[in-house]
Amino acid sequence: MQFTILNDRRFWLLFAFAITLLGFPYGILTDWITRSGDVYSTNHPGGGDFVVFYVASEMILQGHFRDLYDPAKFSQTIIDRYGSDYEMRWLYPPHFLFFIAPIAKLPYLAAWAGFMAASFAFLAAIGRIVWGKRDIVFWLLVAPSTFLGVLLGQMSFLVGGLMIGSIFLWDRKPILAGILLGLLTIKPQYGVLIPLVLLLERRWLVIGVASATALVLIGASILVFGTAPWHAFLFGMDGANSDILTTASKKFLGLQMSVFGSARLLGADLATAALLQGLSALLAVVALVATTLSGARRDTKIAMLVTATYLVSPYVLFYDLVAPTFVALWLYFGKEREQPPGILFSALLIFVAVLSFVNGATVAFGFGSGPIAFFALAIALLLRGRAETGRNGRSLRGPLIKGKCREANAA
Repeated sequence: MQFTILNDRRFWLLFAFAITLLGFPYGILTDWITRSGDVYSTNHPGGGDFVVFYVASEMILQGHFRDLYDPAKFSQTIIDRYGSDYEMRWLYPPHFLFFIAPIAKLPYLAAWAGFMAASFAFLAAIGRIVWGKRDIVFWLLVAPSTFLGVLLGQMSFLVGGLMIGSIFLWDRKPILAGILLGLLTIKPQYGVLIPLVLLLERRWLVIGVASATALVLIGASILVFGTAPWHAFLFGMDGANSDILTTASKKFLGLQMSVFGSARLLGADLATAALLQGLSALLAVVALVATTLSGARRDTKIAMLVTATYLVSPYVLFYDLVAPTFVALWLYFGKEREQPPGILFSALLIFVAVLSFVNGATVAFGFGSGPIAFFALAIALLLRGRAETGRNGRSLRGPLIKGKCREANAA
């Protein structure tokens, strides 16, 4: 077929990304440029959410470790520094403090820029290792999830890189995958289903390395910061966590990608939203187990693991989409396959890759599209896995256990 730009998959992906930049949800790009809105104050230019990490670093350097986990004290610290607490709290485990401890030694803007650059460089490096070619760095750079991460000053690049690396690399580099998985405990909700798959596939080396890495991090945090932050994190944060999950703020719920958040946006009470989230989690786990034990190809299983994770968690915000974006890119370009997917599946993958924009558009009509995207992708992956199992004629569980995944997937 004669080449035209309209039959190039890269054109349609770039087109979708460009449309996203023109219509970011809630005018976030405009707020960032004008330093207006609820978070983008002239008091702390740059990523609005980064103020949490910056203030936490200041408190660490001053020795106020436990105060991080006291919502009232943390709020007062932000007010003293900026005049408003911006309704932000510290919700991360103590060993994450190692990642942000020194940043307050720099001016706010320099610290934000440095943190964003370093964390994206980490994501790009992991993406390059997994993908095998440098072109993935370009696609990660122009992805909507990247712009959101920078504008908000969030840790999404770091978490996304850890999740991608731990899942995609446990065949080729199990020790590195285990280390990355241990580090992923800085935001544990995105690794909650990984142990289940590791047990089903009997990947004992990855489990052992991940456990050792997490224990070392926790032990080091106790040695450096003492036990008080851990006690406060485990037993003293009920109020801060419940405030986030029980909020009725339409603006905040509009940024949620979970079943729970979307149900609340539609007006469901807490009990109904929790029930729907529980059903979503149950269905996601069943789909994940079925796919993991099937004869589906490896990328199908990985995509189902990521998709199920986002259906299980009740707290997923619109900047937490780096891993789904990477999976969508992998499947969209047909990595390690002879042919890319068909039109309908490709459209669904683009939908996932620009979900932050689509969700912002649907929220304007009163509903979130996060669960729609992830449920649709889970169903498509189930059908894909079933077809692949039929072609293979057997389960791949045996070859996976024996470390022969690549040979089995090539069949």
